[in-house]
Amino acid sequence: MLINVGADFGKSLESSEIAIELVDILNKIDKDDYILDFKDVHYVTMNFAQAYYTAKLDSPKKISEINMSSEINVIMGAADEACNP
Repeated sequence: MLINVGADFGKSLESSEIAIELVDILNKIDKDDYILDFKDVHYVTMNFAQAYYTAKLDSPKKISEINMSSEINVIMGAADEACNP
């Protein structure tokens, strides 16, 4: 299932609460695989990214990401490495 993160959660993802809410919503839907499309997202903070990867790690769902800008990819990659050493 494809989710447009920017359209549903905003173009600027700054808080850990948004990340936790995003994964909580996915956990409640009766699907197992999700692709999060970041094409409309222009900015994420490290707080969002770390909370996202922590929640993703705890989720039973298969969640992947596409269309991240190079700047977002750097932040998300650093958070992923911090959460999944």
